Amino acid sequence: MRCGVGQGVPVTIAIRRDRWGISHVEALDRLDAFEAQGWVAADDRFWQMDADRIKAQGRWAEIVGSKGAKEDAFFRRMRLTNKCKNDWSLLAPETKQMTEAYAKGVNRWLKEQADQLPEEYQYHDLPPESWEPWHCLAVYKIRHVFMGTLHRKLWRGHLLATCGPEVVEAMQGNMNDDSVIASFDNPTLDLLSGLPEVLKANSELLEALVDIDGGSNSWAIHGSRTSSGMPLLAGDPHRGIEFPNVYHQFHMKCPEFNAIGLAFPGVPGFPHFGHNDDVAWCITHGMADDTDVFVESTDLDQVEWETELLTVRGEGDYEVYCGSTERGPVVIGDPAENMALSLAWTGLAGTDTTFDALIPMLKASSCKKLEDAVACWVIPVNNVLSADTQGHISFKIRGRVIERPEANRWIPVAGEPASSWTDLEPVAFDQLPGVTDPPEGYLVTANNRPSNSGPYISLDFAGSARFDRISQLLETLPAASLSDMERIHGDVVSLRAPDIVDSLLTHASKFTHPWAEWLLNSLANWNNEMSESSIEAAMYAVIRRRWCESVGERLGISAPSFGAPGWPSAEDASRMLADAALVLLSDHRHTLIPGLETEEDLDHALSACIDETLTELQLRLGDDRETWTWGRLHRMFSPHFMASLIQEAHHLHPPVDTCPGDSDTVRCGSVIPERGERASAASVARYAFDLDDWDKSGWVVPHGVSGVRGSGHDLDQRQAWLECALLPMVFSDKGVRETEVSYFEL
Repeated sequence: MRCGVGQGVPVTIAIRRDRWGISHVEALDRLDAFEAQGWVAADDRFWQMDADRIKAQGRWAEIVGSKGAKEDAFFRRMRLTNKCKNDWSLLAPETKQMTEAYAKGVNRWLKEQADQLPEEYQYHDLPPESWEPWHCLAVYKIRHVFMGTLHRKLWRGHLLATCGPEVVEAMQGNMNDDSVIASFDNPTLDLLSGLPEVLKANSELLEALVDIDGGSNSWAIHGSRTSSGMPLLAGDPHRGIEFPNVYHQFHMKCPEFNAIGLAFPGVPGFPHFGHNDDVAWCITHGMADDTDVFVESTDLDQVEWETELLTVRGEGDYEVYCGSTERGPVVIGDPAENMALSLAWTGLAGTDTTFDALIPMLKASSCKKLEDAVACWVIPVNNVLSADTQGHISFKIRGRVIERPEANRWIPVAGEPASSWTDLEPVAFDQLPGVTDPPEGYLVTANNRPSNSGPYISLDFAGSARFDRISQLLETLPAASLSDMERIHGDVVSLRAPDIVDSLLTHASKFTHPWAEWLLNSLANWNNEMSESSIEAAMYAVIRRRWCESVGERLGISAPSFGAPGWPSAEDASRMLADAALVLLSDHRHTLIPGLETEEDLDHALSACIDETLTELQLRLGDDRETWTWGRLHRMFSPHFMASLIQEAHHLHPPVDTCPGDSDTVRCGSVIPERGERASAASVARYAFDLDDWDKSGWVVPHGVSGVRGSGHDLDQRQAWLECALLPMVFSDKGVRETEVSYFEL
């Protein structure tokens, strides 16, 4: 902590930490502000930043051993390091300066703390290296590379080759009927156009690859519907719960901007959530189809292969073959088998100019200026909501959208010139969906379909349950306040449950368990709340899982492998199977499942799920049915991602807590069926921006601002998060000084 000198003029960066350990920086210029952001991020989260950097370089196995080797090989084959370096070299000069200042701050911290590194470094021998500006891009890309459609296309490829076209079509459901964020008078886009022909034409191609061994919410409310007369903007991103948390709370002020928000440790600015003096912004994942997978065979012998050494802790070095076809890098499969998979991803195709938006976002003065600032955005595609102090609210899709042939949307396709992206241009920014100040007086996004018209964005949107529930709640609020935002954050009513329960009540009668009638009567009178104290929620969740397992076993797709062992992962496959199996039940397409061709077959299957659920709950929770609560089953694990792989670091895991909600409720508590009922994804932050008075805004994260266990700010927000309460997001000079607990200078 010191004062620096620039051109003979004292330069001071003031840092105030509030009672939650959140830093509020005041700097003399923007480069000092970004330097301070780098220093603070390192102080709070250096090991997390370093781990993401190492993963992006394909070196994670050097720390965790063989469990990191699969993805290391994938990232090496993608040439992700080279891509990040090249993209950085093509950024605008002011963007490069931003990353250089950020890196300077990280390295200042690293030099000062060289003999006091985080505890994680005691459990491996890989010392931290100096932070380079391009590392910021690497950290950002590694957090988004698997958010696209890679695993879904591998899953559908396996499904097509195993079960045939009709099952694939039925499992997708009729997406054309789903709720949309905004409707337009343009021609309607039919997402199922040409599907039967596409699937039949590619079925034989994919059969050869199967035998190889091996969500978020946001909403904006116009001032005409709030108690203050000014907009409210709120939401919560859903990701896997881990420690340290993915987002880092931070505030920086300089003559060019004054901004506060949720940053990625290792990345400057506030790419996803924040506000300045004039405008607030937030995003949900746009679920865009940003990835194509190609089945390569004839071109493999023309690839110029290179080898890289992949070091695996405790096992030595292994060669990884890296090469590309004209469609993209070969990432999955063994070229020696004369068949492998190559990849095209919007984060690899063309120059990634995402970071060029970060400074203009901080300086934007209105919703319109904010949207202009993100016209250069590439990854990922987001639904952006914004609100400004002029009273406007707005929605806009941002990101690189590339429309391809219809076959590419669904499954891996043949590696042919016609499939390549070479001659394809991204959709122009002004052609992407958007709307400002809608007549309803509010906007909602929940990973659902953005528009009823083109351009094509994706097939794989979330269902409408969360979108419809938030819309229901907003309709009842003619004068919304910040406390209403907290109540919406905490809502656990499932709009999907009634369809599933109705199927049970209508079709199940051949059960044998003595408590089966009690179970059905309980579900018939249930309020559909996935609350911690709900017995019905627990029974509903286990029945859902049992049904999905039954469908997977009958179709022979419980453990899919496509192109290479472990692709898609067992966790991803079980989640996609769960969604698809419920669609088959709700849409009455069960007759496509072997052994469920008749109504009597369905009765036997659902009745068996009921019997198995009751037996399982007896074994797990005992015979006292009054104690069969959702909270006892639905526990939130927040794994420290190194401690999960290295036994000596096991104590770094945070404690386990009960968790309400599921994947269909506003308060998210998603499960991965492969892992039972444990909550695997939830709100990794909650926020509400009040444009009437920024100091009335609030936020909370699942753990704390610090990623250092035992620091005092590693878990101090946890109770508020569990209670769905927001903590003060102080912004004004007066507010910052009133909450100041410590002060120092760089």
